[in-house]
Amino acid sequence: MKNLGDAAARGAGVVLGTQAARAALQFGSVVLLARLLTPEDFGLVAMVTAIIGIAEIIRDSGLSSAAVQAKELSGAERTNLFWANLALGTACAVVAAAVEPLIVAGYREPRLAPIVLSLAGVFVISGANTQYRAELTRRMRYRELAMSDVMAQFAAIVVAAGMALAGFGLWAIVAQQVVTAVVAMAINVANVRWIPGLPVRGVSLRRFFRFGGGVLGTHALAYVTKSISSVAIGAYWGASPLGIYSRAYQLLMTPLQQIDAPMTGVALPVLSRVAHDDETFSRYVAKVQLVACYVTATVLAVAAGVATPLTLVLFGPRWIAIAPVFAILAVGGIFRSLGTLAYWIFLARDRTGAQLRQDLIARPLMIGMMVAGLPFGIIGVAIGHSVAFFLYWVLAYVNVGRKAQLDMKPLFLNATRSALLVSAPAGLVARLASGWLPAPALVELLAGMAAAGLFLVVVGTVVPAIRKDFLEAGSLGRRALKRA
Repeated sequence: MKNLGDAAARGAGVVLGTQAARAALQFGSVVLLARLLTPEDFGLVAMVTAIIGIAEIIRDSGLSSAAVQAKELSGAERTNLFWANLALGTACAVVAAAVEPLIVAGYREPRLAPIVLSLAGVFVISGANTQYRAELTRRMRYRELAMSDVMAQFAAIVVAAGMALAGFGLWAIVAQQVVTAVVAMAINVANVRWIPGLPVRGVSLRRFFRFGGGVLGTHALAYVTKSISSVAIGAYWGASPLGIYSRAYQLLMTPLQQIDAPMTGVALPVLSRVAHDDETFSRYVAKVQLVACYVTATVLAVAAGVATPLTLVLFGPRWIAIAPVFAILAVGGIFRSLGTLAYWIFLARDRTGAQLRQDLIARPLMIGMMVAGLPFGIIGVAIGHSVAFFLYWVLAYVNVGRKAQLDMKPLFLNATRSALLVSAPAGLVARLASGWLPAPALVELLAGMAAAGLFLVVVGTVVPAIRKDFLEAGSLGRRALKRA
């Protein structure tokens, strides 16, 4: 178990070591393109990606998670998995191109046609890249994965910014997605140094598709839950309101992607390998939860508190409508991040079918909550989004505890305690400090962040339980940095 702990620490160290660069690139992209392009540009692209983006889920079909989770993976199986993902990606591209007339007719927007056809090719590239990423994750080569993501993002931002400055409009956003996919695949192929042979007959992938089927269903339902609001806003209110909502949602997803997605790559391989040792598994789950409780949740709560000055500093007055939408979405993002723990447990304990059955009931209800807010504008949709993810978090913790035979009560109590004593008060302090006196937006933003930081120092000093969690998180961080 010590080797697994070292591997987890090394992975966490790499994650911590690359987050500054990744966050800077993500925020730089969001800010730069928002200042160069219009809400309508973002809205038109979002109309397309909200519909055809589900193909990204289908071309993976849970096979990447299945490959990572598998205790043994032969060369023939890996080869066949590569061709399966490539075939799925190609099929998704063909279907996306075929439904282009329906998308144009559904939105009554002819400008969408070339966008659909341009983005369809990304599915082929991503399909070919799927097993390369899975192999790097399986080997716990987090440094190579992190660097490929950073370099791909950097190249894409350079291309997109150049095209936006040259007056290409929304095509800068399209090019950014294409370049990211191409560069990431090229780097991953070079790192893995593996060229797949021809498909191997007689080697079954049934066990991978069985595992991946539950993941596919869960991810597809999650994607529909996420994208239905964009589709509804685009069809009901048009491209410009959707552009505002999509930028607010992107601002939410930037910190979530910088923390949750890499941590999935670190946590899932380790948890999968100790899944049959209840005591060790529970200990690792409790440690992993610290990231969601004391990092992601607190970052989002503080960001919600300083939403107005944050929007003004990043995007300028033209985008001020983002502020209330983002603040509301960020509250839901806290529970979304906390709920990720249940997802990791389902996968590590091979209970993907149970999670799929859960989501078949929960996700349609969540979609209904979001759509119910549509007549009240993008604010109403954001409220429905946050309420839905709060309820989903509660349901997921209860269900995963029963299905995975894990005592979730301590985890639930820890999450509730951290939210009530740390994250929510930090966000409130940031809000009060940033709006205390009229000042330039940058001053208000810094004041809010400073006040939140001071609060965290105080609460970590005077509350024993919080101090214990902070110390443990600090110990994990030092070990991770040392191993990195």
